[in-house]
Amino acid sequence: MRPFFTLAGKLLRDSRWSLIFSALALFALGWLFVHVASLNETRILKTLSAAPGEKARAFRWMRDMGLEDAPSSTAIMMAFWNHPFIVLVVAIWAIGRGAGAVGAEIERGSLDLVLSRPISRWSYLAAQAMVATAGLLAIAGSLAAGALLASWYNVLRVPPDGLELVRPALNLAALGFSIYGYTLLFSSIDLVRWRPTMIGSVLTLGGFIARVIALIPIFKDAVWRPWAERFSIFSLYNPVDAVTGREVYSFDVTVLTALGASCVGLAFLFFTTRDLPANG
Repeated sequence: MRPFFTLAGKLLRDSRWSLIFSALALFALGWLFVHVASLNETRILKTLSAAPGEKARAFRWMRDMGLEDAPSSTAIMMAFWNHPFIVLVVAIWAIGRGAGAVGAEIERGSLDLVLSRPISRWSYLAAQAMVATAGLLAIAGSLAAGALLASWYNVLRVPPDGLELVRPALNLAALGFSIYGYTLLFSSIDLVRWRPTMIGSVLTLGGFIARVIALIPIFKDAVWRPWAERFSIFSLYNPVDAVTGREVYSFDVTVLTALGASCVGLAFLFFTTRDLPANG
């Protein structure tokens, strides 16, 4: 097991700056969104006693954000966790680690050198998957940590506790794990890094665009709308549902995790049985 942990430590050191900057970015966003949620909560409470027109606009805004008519402080905060920048940071880490696991090492000519040491292909890919998964948990946890710390310094009607923020953070990590899974799968059968990166990016961007288009009100009755939602993994990322106790949360996290695990399993199968080019 020592070569395995040695390799995992090397991978973690090589990606430490990317991980640190990603975690800091989401920590800052977690803090910022609590502050914005505090301001919006004050606005919502004011509009409840406002004129009918202003009240109708406030309710329409809350419905567009996926909120109920009387949302909790945490639910208002979670509405901002759908921000594209949060998804972008997680996707960059997942695609980068997935595409670099095999294709990049073959392209650099360093994979056969690593495998010439006392480490098997299975252990090599397991170390890659472990570091990538740990990074996803750390990045999502940083978002929750920033939100929790900010709740001590901002006025919220009902501040969230740490356990309440774990659920949406796990939903975000599961989303990243599914992105990592299919990118790793393409990397495990390729010889270069750019193709898995391109395929992973196109699939991720396509799923995100499909989800956004499906939410546009003018397409509400379109025939293709249910299909756009059904085939987008982003329809399974619902941080508001995670804190409102809706049963769909467990289904979402299970499907995302199962998708990522299935792709990682196939990546192990292809990588451990394929012919690898010698470093010439």
